[in-house]
Amino acid sequence: MPCAHVHDSPVLEMCGCGRFYLTYGPVTVAFKYAEFVKFARNVARLADTAVEKLGTKVLADTQQTH
Repeated sequence: MPCAHVHDSPVLEMCGCGRFYLTYGPVTVAFKYAEFVKFARNVARLADTAVEKLGTKVLADTQQTH
């Protein structure tokens, strides 16, 4: 199993035992299927929240007058 992807992208692999291994840089986390799906959905939700907050801040910063 690789330690890190060439472009520091996460790598997801499935073992013959049915576990998922998510590697990001030097960190690898093992999940059962249901655990991985729950984790992935929560990360997606957090990403959506961050994008919404960052997008709002970026728009507010660009509309300020000096």
